[in-house]
Amino acid sequence: MDWETRLNAYQGYKMEVIIEDVAGTDPLAPPTARTLHHVRLAEEQTHLQFYFNETQFLAIPVYDDDRTRVEQTGAETIFCSHDDSAKLIYKLRFID
Repeated sequence: MDWETRLNAYQGYKMEVIIEDVAGTDPLAPPTARTLHHVRLAEEQTHLQFYFNETQFLAIPVYDDDRTRVEQTGAETIFCSHDDSAKLIYKLRFID
């Protein structure tokens, strides 16, 4: 999957960032809203970097299986990636 190209279609969209701790060891962080500036695949091709501006980004691991996917229900689009080693689930809900 060419995640970089597919997700760059959401440049300028507001997105809700949700990080869930599956292990339950850390308190849940409240969702935050950011605007997507651009997306870049890291050189190692293991993480997508979701930029909020020219320099600040959130790196989310990507996988070639169903741990990384885009879910579309009606007008809502959610990028989701399950990081089994860190016991985290990353969700980005794009808001039109």
